[in-house]
Amino acid sequence: MEELGLDVEVRHLNYLGEEAENFARSQGFKVGTAKDVAVSIKKEIDKTQLSGLLTGGMSAKINEYAAYNNSNWSYELDEFLRPFEEKATAVGIMMTPVIVINGELKHQGSVPEMGKILEWLLQLK
Repeated sequence: MEELGLDVEVRHLNYLGEEAENFARSQGFKVGTAKDVAVSIKKEIDKTQLSGLLTGGMSAKINEYAAYNNSNWSYELDEFLRPFEEKATAVGIMMTPVIVINGELKHQGSVPEMGKILEWLLQLK
């Protein structure tokens, strides 16, 4: 992050890619999504509610991510999937999305607030 005066490696790991799979394995997990967690814990994801969140447009809180959000992600979607995020590691899943800074897993399963990401980056100074 040049604007912070930091030499940080930022990479996108494709959920289905070998690199994501290898990273998850290095952390003692397999890579997955809320759907994978749901199967593991034998809990259904409400497809009607999920569909509504995926087609409902952006939330009011999206502004801080507007420049990066080219999908149907929203805070409401993360909140809906939170129960699966909270159970992911217990069933051995590194739930995407993940935040990895300089090779260290910082967060998984949702998109943290920008302030939290900035805090992790500033710890590198």
